[in-house]
Amino acid sequence: MYEFDVRLAQVADLDEINKLIRSPGVRWFGNIRPKFRGKHTLFHSYQTYRMVALCRQSSELVAYAEVRNYPSISALPTDCWLEWLSVRYCLTVSISWLNALFFNFCIYKSEYSAVLVEIVKEVLYRENRVWYLIAVRTPYVRQPFHFNETFDDLEKIAKVYYPREFSTENNPNTQSLCIVHRFDILRKITYRKALPEDNDEIIALQAIEMPKLREELGEFYIAEEVMRQDADAEKSLLVVAETANQCEETDIAIFLWLTTDIDILFYVRNYEVEQFGNLVKPADSKSFHYETLTVSSVQRRAEASMFTTDALEDLDAMTILGGLQRIDSGMSVASAGKMKVSSIGGTIDDTVTAGENKFFMREGLYSKFKYILEKLRSTEYYLRHEQSVMNFIYPAGKEPAGPAAREAASNVFVLKCIVARPDFPLPRLFNAMVAMFGAYPDRDYCMMVMTAKKKANKSYLEVLQYFMPVVSRPSNVSNIDEVYITHRSTIFGDISLYKLEKEDVSLVHKMALGNLDKDVHSADSSSSSFSYCSKINEREELEHELRFLDAIMKDVLENEFSEFSVFTIRCGNSTRPAKENTSIGFVVLRQFHSYAKLFDHYHLPRHDNHLDRRRAEIIAVRLHPLFLVSADLIFRDLARKTNFCDFYFISAFDGYKYSNDLKKMMMVIEPKSVKKAPVFSGVNVDQKKPKSRLHVPMPNFAKDYLIIYRHKLNPVKWFTNSRKLVVIGFGALTKAFLRLLVFQWNSKDHKNSENYTCLSRLQVTVICRPGIVEADYDSLFKCPYCTSTLGCYLSYQNESCFVRDCCLRMDLRHWVHFVPGKVQQINREKKLVKLETCEIHYDTLLLMCDRMFVLRSPETPMGTGRPSNLVELNFRLNKFMLFYKVRALLEHMPRTYLVVVYGSNLYTYECIAFLIGHGVDCSRMIFVQPHRYTGREADMKEKNPYWDKNLQLVLDEILEDKGVSIFLDYDFHHYNLHKSSDFIMEVIFQHFPSRKQATFECDLFISFEEGHLNQRHKNFLRSAKIEFEGNEILVDEQYRTNDPNIYAFGSFVRIRKTPNYQYRFVSERELSRKILHYLGIVTQKNFEDRFSEPQLFQAILPLRYFITKVTMPRRYLQSHLNVTENCNMTTYKDNTFCRVALSTHKIVDEIVVVTKMECHLDFLHHFCGKHELLLNKLRSRFKARTIHNFLKYFQEPWTELIMHENFEDLQEENKALLTPMASSALSRAERGALGDVTDMDFFTLNKRYMEIKILDFLREHRRDFRHKFALPEDFHRLDLPDSDRHLDTEESDVSSDSTET
Repeated sequence: MYEFDVRLAQVADLDEINKLIRSPGVRWFGNIRPKFRGKHTLFHSYQTYRMVALCRQSSELVAYAEVRNYPSISALPTDCWLEWLSVRYCLTVSISWLNALFFNFCIYKSEYSAVLVEIVKEVLYRENRVWYLIAVRTPYVRQPFHFNETFDDLEKIAKVYYPREFSTENNPNTQSLCIVHRFDILRKITYRKALPEDNDEIIALQAIEMPKLREELGEFYIAEEVMRQDADAEKSLLVVAETANQCEETDIAIFLWLTTDIDILFYVRNYEVEQFGNLVKPADSKSFHYETLTVSSVQRRAEASMFTTDALEDLDAMTILGGLQRIDSGMSVASAGKMKVSSIGGTIDDTVTAGENKFFMREGLYSKFKYILEKLRSTEYYLRHEQSVMNFIYPAGKEPAGPAAREAASNVFVLKCIVARPDFPLPRLFNAMVAMFGAYPDRDYCMMVMTAKKKANKSYLEVLQYFMPVVSRPSNVSNIDEVYITHRSTIFGDISLYKLEKEDVSLVHKMALGNLDKDVHSADSSSSSFSYCSKINEREELEHELRFLDAIMKDVLENEFSEFSVFTIRCGNSTRPAKENTSIGFVVLRQFHSYAKLFDHYHLPRHDNHLDRRRAEIIAVRLHPLFLVSADLIFRDLARKTNFCDFYFISAFDGYKYSNDLKKMMMVIEPKSVKKAPVFSGVNVDQKKPKSRLHVPMPNFAKDYLIIYRHKLNPVKWFTNSRKLVVIGFGALTKAFLRLLVFQWNSKDHKNSENYTCLSRLQVTVICRPGIVEADYDSLFKCPYCTSTLGCYLSYQNESCFVRDCCLRMDLRHWVHFVPGKVQQINREKKLVKLETCEIHYDTLLLMCDRMFVLRSPETPMGTGRPSNLVELNFRLNKFMLFYKVRALLEHMPRTYLVVVYGSNLYTYECIAFLIGHGVDCSRMIFVQPHRYTGREADMKEKNPYWDKNLQLVLDEILEDKGVSIFLDYDFHHYNLHKSSDFIMEVIFQHFPSRKQATFECDLFISFEEGHLNQRHKNFLRSAKIEFEGNEILVDEQYRTNDPNIYAFGSFVRIRKTPNYQYRFVSERELSRKILHYLGIVTQKNFEDRFSEPQLFQAILPLRYFITKVTMPRRYLQSHLNVTENCNMTTYKDNTFCRVALSTHKIVDEIVVVTKMECHLDFLHHFCGKHELLLNKLRSRFKARTIHNFLKYFQEPWTELIMHENFEDLQEENKALLTPMASSALSRAERGALGDVTDMDFFTLNKRYMEIKILDFLREHRRDFRHKFALPEDFHRLDLPDSDRHLDTEESDVSSDSTET
């Protein structure tokens, strides 16, 4: 007897499926004609499931089937099949929209007819709500033999139904139905109470998934629990589910442990369960008990109240009003003048009297600095802790108010344990959910509790999809458990969609508002100004959405040809009218016409032309959170009613955002890792005017930052990591690592995204300082000095687009748990990270807390607090703080302020350009540059993208011309604080090599001293006994510390055995890929420890110049000369300076562009690391003076070939073929006088081979290029008449949709 493996069909199976269709000796039912059009059209029509079956013995594909939620009848509208069945057939079964699927097509080899049963089983396993599979048999028509259908094997497992007009005598040749009933195919599951004699079998079942449970509870704990006789014994219910095998023997398949022993008050106090009725039955108005409870809650600060001008003005008002006065007396002016002279002289004369006077006039400025520093860096600013009084009401029964009455009013039971047999199909655990609610018919909620330290088994994870998490309240309970809950309607209710009616407008309003209206007018809410502003801001955005929805609904109800469609989502009986079902949500959508505009920034397949008229854009979706598990059913029903099968939701980073409660169940489209052209700011893209009267603003897909969600009606596939990862730090490397972890399913060939709806469920916690994540994702801050975000220092990011898009074209907060706070301790034995307010358990700890700039001073005590006027710009939050400090400085001391900037890298010049452009007078600025040591050979060999000696000399001259005082070769020594506050009064520097000290007074000290690890981080790492060497953590070649469960990455690590390659200043993307490989999450085939990808750095320079620098890391340090020995080629034209550096092997290892154009030049990634001959003989053309601008040269049409995503694969193929041939030719012993001739023949032969390969590559990917490359066959067409010339080049997209819906 044959055994089969049935799974979902994939794009990779097209060849085998096409071969099966054309094989002799096959049987099929359904319309086979469209299948003969070719393999590329097989998957064009929408199907709910495409299944393939493989024979285990031979691994041969023996069957292919298509199942859908409506029949394949062209003349029948997709949303009318239920009426068609009820009118034409007299059915004895109750069929609804959701409990039936149609078996539209199946082909299988005749000797494997038993595979039909296995395919039906697999479909029913996946669809727990489906009871019937229906196959439509068309009337017999004379046709060629290879078009005839066979239903004989299907009729063995199905019942045949004939239409009303059928007659054996007068009308035998009619349409008929073959209906397969679920319970005729699947084994029945019988539930009963567990008995003491089931103990051994249940424990053996649990030992597979939970082996430690037996050690904790003993060998007979099941029997002991069943035989309990105490007062609480009735609260526990142990259930086993049995299935019968072929020998009619019953085996335990599922074990359930349910209980009603629950302390409801505990969950009311520690979890937000108001929306679940506080877990008690609703109380009638006649008799009820109530108890007064004080509960805590946390509300996140509204985005508009964080970093906007209005928000900071509120902070300013709270600090200054009624408090400190501004000092504008003549004494203060004299003190300011004295301070100015003192600073220019470089010495301090009277440190006591002068210091008091100086701080006296700065006291208001200091208070403002201090308040901003404390507030923007505190958790309380972003998360508001509130306490409110709640009346806990529950129905009154026979018992008086108290535990007994609460237990009688309880509306919840708890699932303590669920375990299934290893060979039991996990999707059938939905049946166990039905049985649980059947065991408690008087309770509506089921709850699951998962402890933080214990891992969930596979049975838990399977049923977890039917639950939703419950938000915990702030409490004194340590290590509080995770709670999940579900409702009876989630399991038993039918989800259906209905077109909008006039009566539904008020319902849509109510669902769009959600709980906001209740929160705003709640009597228990705080009356603080922050609370009021926060709610007003949220409601303002929501009111805009309501006005937009009103306009759409009015257009839909009044305009028959409206481009919008609005549906209400209801729960109940799908065969009944909308009024008889409960509304749980709504959806608004329209046709999507802008798919081709997404290619510039997003990784999408280009040639899905068959979907051009079947794409839809979702405008807004609201859905009750308990029904999120029904997302697939909602999209499937939406496709049936609208004929769309590819849904998109566009969320703009900047501007108004619309609600979509289903976006968590939609696949996020990953942005492209590297762009293929410059991305300009302020590009005017021609947009078609919308047909609708609403004039809906269309996004600019070329320059706007958009998050694109997609649902292609494919089955959901979850991607996760098995170990709990905890990351300390949220810098560029962390963002790149999290992006790769989230999109681990993505690939160049779209293998997973074409077959599944890929969703990520990560076990990752990121710990970082408060405000860092909020500042990175802030979109409401608008700089009053800058006209565009690209040229604004506060929004400008220095990293490549791979890192930038982590905050602009995706939101990592959807997948990753961010915890604000400071790490106090790492407990390596218990695997705990202790913060100020909580403890976080980890399986693997990743240290990514490097800081680019950390000020070190041997003279400054380490225990002192951070000075309020010291600025280190490591994050965007620091930029916001600098902006408001500069603004406060200009307001308080417009003529007497002094700013000291310390550093010698390109970041420093970027900050100075910001200061100059935002009101700081150049004469009030002192620029101190430390001595840069050049004698260390290792530093000279490493490519550093943040430093450029020649360019910085030019920039120094520009700043001197503007009046900035520059001091060279002065190293920071220490600073002096005011005796009663943490305000820097003066900074002392020491000259190299004379060791002469210079003192500068300052109101603002901005430091760019490269540090890489904060002292606080070093303290808790040393306490955890992590090995250091100086200021660097020691790691092995896999970046493991002396603890195998703790990894360290970044610029603060040192590999113990010094490698012969550069591992600092490397690409964040490449390093993140190596991290995933070392952790075993995503392994690479051809892995190497060396780095081979370029790193990009960009910055804004003075005079509104933009620099982009792309550098290659050194792969072999010992064999390289110093970087100054490279061959540099430069061009300058139209305010654009370009420099291309070649290594000794003629490899491009550096590209520098300084231009006035406001654009991102990430596409230069493609050319760094390439040989100059590959770049169209770059060096020869430069010497011939045919290249006038390298930036324009790298945008010529031929560069598209190198930038194609499959070009590297072509290079690998050529290398694999040519390497052995070249090696054998070079190792010949008989190389003599005629050797040059032989080599020339070898070169000519391989050159011809390479030309053929590149022409084949162009033919295959010709449609991917913007510029049309001429191929040899194009020249032959020139001799043809004009009428025949374009016949071969026209592409016709023949879709199977022409014959089936």
